[in-house]
Amino acid sequence: MSSPLISNAQPVQWKQTSDAEPAVSPSGVVWQAVPPKDGPNPVGPAVVWQPVQPGEPAVPVQPAPTPAARASTPLTGPKPFVTGGMYQVKRGKEWLPSISQRVPNAYGSSFGTLQTGLFIESCNVTGGYVCGSQDFSTEFKNQAKGIWSFLLGLGDPRKAIGVDLGFQITSLATTRPDQSSQGTPFGSGQGIDLAISRNLSEDFSVKLGVINLIKLDEVQQQDQPSSAYGVFSGRIDLGGDPRDNDQDLYFTVGVANGIYRPLNAILDSQEQACAKDVANKGYRSPGKYGDFCNIWGFSYGDPYPVASFSYLVNPQFSLIAEWWGRNLTLAASFKPFDQLNWVITPGITNVLKNADWDPANPGYTTTPRFQLTTSIGF
Repeated sequence: MSSPLISNAQPVQWKQTSDAEPAVSPSGVVWQAVPPKDGPNPVGPAVVWQPVQPGEPAVPVQPAPTPAARASTPLTGPKPFVTGGMYQVKRGKEWLPSISQRVPNAYGSSFGTLQTGLFIESCNVTGGYVCGSQDFSTEFKNQAKGIWSFLLGLGDPRKAIGVDLGFQITSLATTRPDQSSQGTPFGSGQGIDLAISRNLSEDFSVKLGVINLIKLDEVQQQDQPSSAYGVFSGRIDLGGDPRDNDQDLYFTVGVANGIYRPLNAILDSQEQACAKDVANKGYRSPGKYGDFCNIWGFSYGDPYPVASFSYLVNPQFSLIAEWWGRNLTLAASFKPFDQLNWVITPGITNVLKNADWDPANPGYTTTPRFQLTTSIGF
């Protein structure tokens, strides 16, 4: 038979001692810290005891598990898929910073996903102006280019096929600052994008797409070429814990044409298209904003390699390096607010001077250019 509890027992009283002297309980037991046991089966995290009020039981507090302990614990649920669509990506239910700035990534958006974003470059390189000829402020006012994009997810890249339907506007102002004459109307330059994607696993995906598959007005035909691409993207966990979205390496490799060709290749295609137009008609077919042969030579053409690499430092910050077929871009992507899926990505392109320069067309890419993308997903 067990002994009854002694109702009038006195509670143990704890007092703080110096680091040099061990803690002694009234019963004479001496408490002291000991190092963890060495060997193949070390003792787990030590139990931490907290002082309590007299009459209350002493309750041990388990310390938080170490990253190594978390990584060795089996996952209790399915591994989250990486999806995306526009600039930023999403892993499971968490939106993350961008993994590229201009190179399309291969992650498709889930059904019902809506994204909108803005792309701005300080100097639009088209072959008619040498970037760097003016100071930054003047050049930005006169030569900057912006694209406002929207994207709607209509498929499921995890279980079947992801379908990304996009819409973009390339004319964001009717009149530029310090200019009295009107340019293209605000809201014009409209085009439709389309891409299909498929997740090969939780971390890897492929995508085929066309930017400006359908051009809805002549402004868009002149401003932005039709560009086809095929890309493969992957995620490599460098942090050791598959639950966390930090210390991850994302990469994208593939081919693309249109805007992703070197400038000299675009100019050569335009010259060939115009020569063919003159041979057939005796003149260049004129349009409201330029000759149509320049539009035809601007779009599609031969494919060129594209690639991007991004190091996700944590769920709110990533570093990006990409080759977008014409030059090298370095960027950093920020997600300022943890609960708001808004991402800001400033970058510098044309890092390699005159990488897409041709002796027949000198001077068009002689200086680095500033780029900015910002997007939000729902």
